[in-house]
Amino acid sequence: MAERESIDAGHKLKLKSVERGEKVMPEIKQLCDTNRMTEGLANFLKGLPSMIKQNGLGQTIAFLKAKKDYDDIVCIFSKLLLSPGDTAGLMSKILNAPLSEYLFMQREAIEYAGWMKNFAQAFRIKTDTGGTDEPSAS
Repeated sequence: MAERESIDAGHKLKLKSVERGEKVMPEIKQLCDTNRMTEGLANFLKGLPSMIKQNGLGQTIAFLKAKKDYDDIVCIFSKLLLSPGDTAGLMSKILNAPLSEYLFMQREAIEYAGWMKNFAQAFRIKTDTGGTDEPSAS
């Protein structure tokens, strides 16, 4: 069940999912704004959550690192999954993490990948239609 929004001492608490989306959105928007979000990358992101579920986080990151086209996605995952003081790198963190930490990072990565997919599609549509959400009259 999704975590619910509540009020604590007069401050509105956000859903964990919304917080994840807020972290991912500027990263994906920047890729779109700088024309690095290609149609191929946007289409690849559609299957990224499933890829992580099926292959695991470690194998997925290794695959992404092997493909030059996906460097930006590895960079985003590094920003999202590593602590600010982590200097070892994402792959090292994944390989050396205790099982519980690895599984937590994998669940987070799946959630983040879902947001990446959604934002990539949303921003690509706006870019392709000239910045409007209205369908073109044909």
